[in-house]
Amino acid sequence: MPLEDDVCDVIGKAMHGLGLSLAQLAKITNLPEGDINAALTGQYDDRILKQMAATLELSPSALIGLPSYQPDASAPDGLVRIVSPFGHAGVNAYLIIMGQHALAFDTGTDADLLIEYLEQHQLVLDALYITHRHHDHIAGIQRFEQTRIIYPEDTQHGQTENSHSGNKLTAIDVSGHMNPAKAYYYDGLSVPVCIIGDSVFAGSMGKSPDSESYKLALKTAKENLMTLSSNTVLCPGHGPLTTVGLEKVHNAFLGLI
Repeated sequence: MPLEDDVCDVIGKAMHGLGLSLAQLAKITNLPEGDINAALTGQYDDRILKQMAATLELSPSALIGLPSYQPDASAPDGLVRIVSPFGHAGVNAYLIIMGQHALAFDTGTDADLLIEYLEQHQLVLDALYITHRHHDHIAGIQRFEQTRIIYPEDTQHGQTENSHSGNKLTAIDVSGHMNPAKAYYYDGLSVPVCIIGDSVFAGSMGKSPDSESYKLALKTAKENLMTLSSNTVLCPGHGPLTTVGLEKVHNAFLGLI
């Protein structure tokens, strides 16, 4: 599965989050505007990326290494990813399966595949958890009128709930990309998993609407997600699975930790 973002996307998101125009970034970095514009269209070298990364508060090594990054992470038994059409990489919904019971996380743009999986495996859906209310994550929600639905505003950071398996599901604040937004941490499989919406992608993170939201997105990701155990499988709303340990090294926004 392709990454959600490339180097150009990361640079653009950082510029937007810091409120920097192309001209302002050129002035601060002492780089010609033409070099920065070229970098934003995929024409760059390591020297330019390193210079830009310092000003944009990004990890230089992670930014330079992004084109060759593909996270070595896989779903443990009991975690199922359902991909529906959206953009170049689709949008992810997830199921955590406990015997013949399941918890769902987001619906994607089309809930058919999610519902088909539940029906084919004769699973009882105990609840549907929503990471955030962007349309591509809740477009199929009308198909779950008979299901208990938990929206991000329905829980507090650190709030836990017992699942059918007896293991706890913990809500984690990941606001910033959208407010509010929640991730959901579950430690009942062979490794811990956390469904994180668009707060973090493999090698990147979701775009924030303004500078204050960007600061919040960085804060919640660093303090609430990157402090989980390194082997925690992160399940983003777009792109491939990753882990906390991998993102500490390979995520340009978070690699400074």
